[in-house]
Amino acid sequence: MKFQEKRLLSQIILFFSTNLGALGFKTGFCYPFFYCQACPAATSACPLRALEQSVYKQSFTWRFFVYPLLILGFLGVTTGRAVCGWACPIGFIQRCTGRVARKLKRFPLVKKIGGLKIEPYLRYMKYGILIGFVFLTSFLIGFIFTDICPVGFLTGTIPILILNPGKYVPNYFFPVALVIFSLFLILIFTVERGWCRYFCPVGALLAPFNKISFLHIAVEQKEECTHCNACIDVCPMGIDIYNMHRDPECILCGKCVNVCPKNNIIFKRS
Repeated sequence: MKFQEKRLLSQIILFFSTNLGALGFKTGFCYPFFYCQACPAATSACPLRALEQSVYKQSFTWRFFVYPLLILGFLGVTTGRAVCGWACPIGFIQRCTGRVARKLKRFPLVKKIGGLKIEPYLRYMKYGILIGFVFLTSFLIGFIFTDICPVGFLTGTIPILILNPGKYVPNYFFPVALVIFSLFLILIFTVERGWCRYFCPVGALLAPFNKISFLHIAVEQKEECTHCNACIDVCPMGIDIYNMHRDPECILCGKCVNVCPKNNIIFKRS
């Protein structure tokens, strides 16, 4: 089986196993990726919800704080941000919408948005969301992030509306959540892996581990590189592969490994 087919199989299996709750299977396990725990089809909890609960309204619950961080930390140290490229259902959805985003790049306006000079700095927004909306607002006010999260709207609110028609009572955050969800859809259809690049708080938690993880992608024998840019063109995260060194944005999808004509890009264990 080809490498990318293996990754696709992994994503499909994780996508369906994540939703086994619809058949009554409950694991109680904390997801190592971003998926709403409020979804009626969920088998376990999103790590962000547990982290919000750990500091909810100036309280501190150690087990809600340590448990998800230990899971993410273990996976981060061993495989870096590979969870984003191989397991996360939202990453799988963006793999599908990424095809549309690549085609839309032909339009000047869309291409200009992806090529903004401030684009590298926009990637720091996910760290601001993690600190500001997951920790600070939960500590000072309550679960604001949970109420406006577009992933929660997709995997929680919409399934509830479908499975329980007429019984769902929207809260006062619903109009805001609907607008944010609409912007989320526009983003993932116009910028490949747009959510992963700019807004995902779980990605923000995992990204720093790329610097120390045992498994990472490396460029060897750079002197043999023909600068064909095939690796850059195929990268869903828009990384300059040739000049990267354990880039926090790398999701270890391996697309660059597959396309290198000189086989200079490899998965490396260290």
